[in-house]
Formats: sequence, C-alpha cells, structure tokens
Amino acid sequence: MTLPEKLREYVEKFAEEKGLSKKEREALLKKAEEYYETHQVDPWEAIGIVTAQSLGEPATQATLRTFHMAGAAEVSIASGMDRILEIVDGLKKISTPVMFIYLNPPYNKDEEKAREFARSLEEILVMDVATVKEDFMKRTITIVFNEKELKRRGVSKDAVIKKIEGKLKGELDEKTGNYVIKLPKDMSLMKIRKLAQSIERLQISGVKGIKRALVRKEGDEYMITTSGTNLKAILKKKEVDHTRTYSNNIHEVAEVLGIEAARYLIIEELYKAYMGAKLLVDKRHLALVADAMTARGVITPIGRTGIAGKKGSVLARAAFEETNRHLVEASVWNEVDYLKGIVENLIVGLPIKAGTGRVKLKMKLG
Repeated sequence: MTLPEKLREYVEKFAEEKGLSKKEREALLKKAEEYYETHQVDPWEAIGIVTAQSLGEPATQATLRTFHMAGAAEVSIASGMDRILEIVDGLKKISTPVMFIYLNPPYNKDEEKAREFARSLEEILVMDVATVKEDFMKRTITIVFNEKELKRRGVSKDAVIKKIEGKLKGELDEKTGNYVIKLPKDMSLMKIRKLAQSIERLQISGVKGIKRALVRKEGDEYMITTSGTNLKAILKKKEVDHTRTYSNNIHEVAEVLGIEAARYLIIEELYKAYMGAKLLVDKRHLALVADAMTARGVITPIGRTGIAGKKGSVLARAAFEETNRHLVEASVWNEVDYLKGIVENLIVGLPIKAGTGRVKLKMKLG
C-alpha cells in the first residue's frame, strides 16, 4: 500500500530538512507505509464505540488514581480532567481563559517592546487604581486614588478623572486629592450603590477581558500569554501575528474564526489535556469527538443536552439519562425506533449492525 500524496510530501519534506540520504529516505518511507497500513480501519468497524473506550477508560483510571492519592501535592491529573470535561461539555464560561499572542517584527525580537505592548493590553479599571466610597447621608461618591497602583500601572490621575467625567461630573478635592461626586438629595440608596459599582467597573485603558499579560520566550522569539481573552479585539492590533494567535475558549474561536477553527482547537486542547494528565491517546479519536461536536455548525456538548440527548433512537436516548422522560415523550409523539444504531440493538438483544454483524451471507442450496 502506498501513502496518500499529502502524507508522502510531508515525509519527503521531513527527510529533506533532516538531510537524510537516498537510502535513509527510502527506509523512512517504507516505515511510514507500514505504520499507515497498521492504522487502517476495518470495514464496518464501530469506531464510535472504540473511540469512547479509548478516551473514557484511561480518563476513568486517571480519575480513580487522583482520588486514591488525594492530598498529594504532586498530583496534577485533576486539572487535566477538569479541562477535558470543560471541552466535551462545551462550556461557554471556562475556568482559565487564556490567549497565546504571537507578535510581528520587531516586537517578537525585542523583549522591551514586547513587554511594553503586553502592558498596553492589560485591562485597567477604576477599582484597580482607586477605592470608590459612597456616603449615603451626604449623598456623595468619593474616589480615593491609590498613588502606588497609579504609578505601577502607568496611569495618570487625570486619565481616571476623564473617564469618570464621561459618566458623572465631580470636583477634585485639593486638600485630600480625592475626586468627589455630589448626587441629588432625593436619589435612592440603591441607585447610589449601583452608580458606585458602575464607576468601579469603568475601563481606563487596555483590552476588555485581558486581566494579565506575560511575556515569555518561545524558541527564538518573544510571545505573550494572557489571563483572560478577547480574540476579536486582539486580532485587530497591528503588532499581532493573526495567523498564529489563538484563544483556548472554543466558543470564542468559533465566533471569531469559524466552526472549522473551533474543531481544530477542540482536537488540540483535548490532546493537551490528555497529555497533561499523562494519558496517551490517538488524535484520530479526538478528531471523531471534535467532528461530532461541530457537525451541526455550532458547538454541541456531548451530554444529555447535546449529542446524547438528540439521538434519533428513542432507546439510545433513554439508555443515557432521564429514561422515563424520553420513553413518555416518545409515546406521546408516537415515535418509532428503527434499531439502526448499536445501543438500541444491544438493548433488545439483536446483533449490532457493525463489524461482522453488518455482513449478510446467503447459502446456495443444491
């Protein structure tokens, strides 16, 4: 069996980069062909079941090991498992949103320029550089500036006041250096509290959602890792290499770059999560999960509210969760189960329509 053209080109390119001789190149191609041959899928193989077992079994064992070793500081599997669950559940709000920002020249070669750009990305709110206090008796809101934080973050007092004045006018107290906003005497206490909270959340500078930006060296270039994401805003920056920059938020990637980009990210993020938990998996199994989650053009979770709960088979839906509800609804709507899948055939005791169960033989008599 010969390799597909694209794989052959990849192997030959690799051999050229490594400076392999003609004999070594032929040996590499032969090895690649053997490896490709052993990784073929047999006709009618139940790849869904194989994928579920290949991903579920090691993940379950890793979880059990985590529970048995509870309290051990060196155990880091739980975080990997948490990330896997975030991805397959298709959560929109993830626990650790992160962006990996690659830079264009000269920012990717100059550490100081990279750090300066990183600082400009960090979202700075009024509450980061000042304390907002309400006085319900006097009907005033006072902004007490934190000089140390203003200096550390490179923000001027005038810039903060300008932002606040865009919402409410006040006066600078020359004695205390505080900014005082006088409110109408008839304003309710609830409205004063809400007003103070809205002032606290006013953005002074930076990119919304980016809480922190750290510069690190990757290979021979500098790049930025952020806590918090805003892919749409970041890709508009001329300093950013938009061909490599990405977010670990799958829904954000789908919205900004499309469903195909989200599919690729699901594969890569699942792979990193499994590798982080020291679990070896074949990427083709992850690709099958990603295909199932993105086939409808939107991110669909695996659970009862997603793929498992939308199966065409009544028995397959009922076998997963909420058995009574699915059976009652199927009865009300007169649904018919044509027993085309594996789960429903197992339930009724019929051979599954996969592997040898898919093959029908006829015997010629006489």
